[in-house]
Amino acid sequence: MGQTVTTPLSLMLDHWSDVKTRANNEGVVVKKKKWITLCEAEWVRMDVGWPREGTFNLSLISQVEGKVFAPSPHGHLDQVPYIAMWRLLATEPPPHGLSRFSPLQPPGSRRATAPLLPPAPPTSSLYPVLPRKDPPKVPVLPPDPNSPLIDLLTEDPPPYPGNRVPEGLREREDEAPAPSPIAGRLRGRRNEPAKESRAFPLREGPNHQLQYWPFSASDLYNWKQHNPPFSKDPVALTNLIESILVTHKPTWEDCQQFLQTLLMVEEKQRVFLEARKQVPGDDGRPIQLPNIIDAAFPLTRPNWDFETPEGREHLHLYRQLLLAGLRGAARCPTNLAQVRNVIQGKEETPAAFLERHREAYRMYTPYDPEDPGQALGVILSFIYQSSPDIRAKLQRLEGLHSFSLSDLLREAEKVFNKRETPKEREERMWQRQEERDKKRHREISKVLATVVSQGQVREGVRTGDQRKTPLDKDQCAYCKQRGHWACDCPKKPQGSRRPKPRATDLFNLED
Repeated sequence: MGQTVTTPLSLMLDHWSDVKTRANNEGVVVKKKKWITLCEAEWVRMDVGWPREGTFNLSLISQVEGKVFAPSPHGHLDQVPYIAMWRLLATEPPPHGLSRFSPLQPPGSRRATAPLLPPAPPTSSLYPVLPRKDPPKVPVLPPDPNSPLIDLLTEDPPPYPGNRVPEGLREREDEAPAPSPIAGRLRGRRNEPAKESRAFPLREGPNHQLQYWPFSASDLYNWKQHNPPFSKDPVALTNLIESILVTHKPTWEDCQQFLQTLLMVEEKQRVFLEARKQVPGDDGRPIQLPNIIDAAFPLTRPNWDFETPEGREHLHLYRQLLLAGLRGAARCPTNLAQVRNVIQGKEETPAAFLERHREAYRMYTPYDPEDPGQALGVILSFIYQSSPDIRAKLQRLEGLHSFSLSDLLREAEKVFNKRETPKEREERMWQRQEERDKKRHREISKVLATVVSQGQVREGVRTGDQRKTPLDKDQCAYCKQRGHWACDCPKKPQGSRRPKPRATDLFNLED
């Protein structure tokens, strides 16, 4: 190999472009500088035996994952993408470079005389792995019953041998649509009786053996990052967990793993408390016997074998109770004001508004909106909390008391679909504004015409007064001759002439 010493960290840094591309394909973002810091400092300080040069030892990787996924405030969620990618590169190395450090080897390739032979890489990352028939390894994590990673990571099954894939399984895989990388690693597909969909985290392999494939760290990280917390939006997270339970049929350990990732400690306790309240008895009603409750919804790892019908029945009941617990924990204290605050938006469809309205009923009231006894209250609130145009239409319906909620929904959709589009509304507003501008222009024109005409009349009067010739200082206004004024004009009739007032002589008063 020459003078240089190759370590797992240096090997990854030499092929960093491949590592970054692989991370982007998995939906996570990793940075080179932080990758080096975590490997050489952060993970070394976790006291799990992590070397500064890195390692592909799955036991050490599992212990680092246990520290990273620890509940808050001891966990390190910012390190989840990095340890997840490290495990992925260790278990599924690329066809070149990193494969020499892969710790996974098929059982048939191990020889006592050549223990250092490089293992054959797995034929495809879409195949799940087979459980080993060898004795189980010693657990690498401390025996903490609250940690869901114990039973999931104590065994490292080898890759699925390509030469042992049955022909029937290969044909079914060719016919099936190509799944995403994460979905392919999570679950496989296999034919089952039509009466039940058994899409367990298992898959039927050679010799009809069930194979187990747990959730990956990157999947748990993506679920947590792309969904709101349970306390903020319990409905969205409940729908996500319901899809996981229905699609993947997880085991008890799987349920504990994603619950620990997606829920806080207090939220998980409330879910468990509500779920244990729903354990049915022989008559189908909730029972209060502790032994039956513990048997149906245990808080510690049960001895349920998913390969037996009895074990699958226990898991099916456990998943149903867990879903009921999630819905019960999502219910808030009764507050009818919150239901009245659910108002239909301007662009919201009636179906979406009705769904929000039902979710508010489930969350803030103890009533079930699907219950026929609550139909009248749901109908009235649906009518009065709809948008104004839909509310006016529904209130004018004849025989309103005979309409069901589905009938009212159809009528509301008719009104909603007849609404003008934003483009039509914009055109109508533009035409209305144009008509308003034209009317204002006509009024202004009339006012200006009136002002101009009145100005012309006043100008004419002023012009007529200015035609008179101005008089000089010594010119008579009556005869226009000079030398006297009009009051002394000899040509002016005498009768119209006023006598001049004479001053009174004070000295001749007696006269």
